[in-house]
Amino acid sequence: MARVGNASSHTGAVWGVYFLDLLAWIILLAGISALQRTDYVERNGTVSDTYSFQWWVVIFQLITLVGIFYAVSMGHHEIGRVAMIAFLAISTVLLFGETNTFYGNYRRGVEPHRRVTTYFVGALLSAALNLLLIIFLGNTAMEVSSFRRGGAVKHGHGATTGTTGTATV
Repeated sequence: MARVGNASSHTGAVWGVYFLDLLAWIILLAGISALQRTDYVERNGTVSDTYSFQWWVVIFQLITLVGIFYAVSMGHHEIGRVAMIAFLAISTVLLFGETNTFYGNYRRGVEPHRRVTTYFVGALLSAALNLLLIIFLGNTAMEVSSFRRGGAVKHGHGATTGTTGTATV
């Protein structure tokens, strides 16, 4: 069978986008840490659960990135392709939701402005880079049948059945 494209031809691009996504995650972590610190100081040293969902999103993104790192570095990305894309899709939806929430805070001028902006930028970059990872990891090396290559097409199950024609696509 002939192959269109090569899964290993995208490995360099996957690693490049992965490391950019990891840097975006660090920005995301810095933003939520700064927001939590501000909330801690404003409450005179008591911890609140104001940003508990945001922390969950940040940790979920980290778990997703660690899983992708393991799968791609160990060469299991062909086997775990569907799971990786599913985790990336879930994480991307969560990050876009966070982007929407914090964009509203940014537009309203909610203080602390820089900390909100840091979290917003981290979430937006991570979501966009997740989309690129979904595209690169979802690009499979497709098998091309003899029908698609323009070979002869045979009908029936027996050896006596002759060729009925050729097809090209």
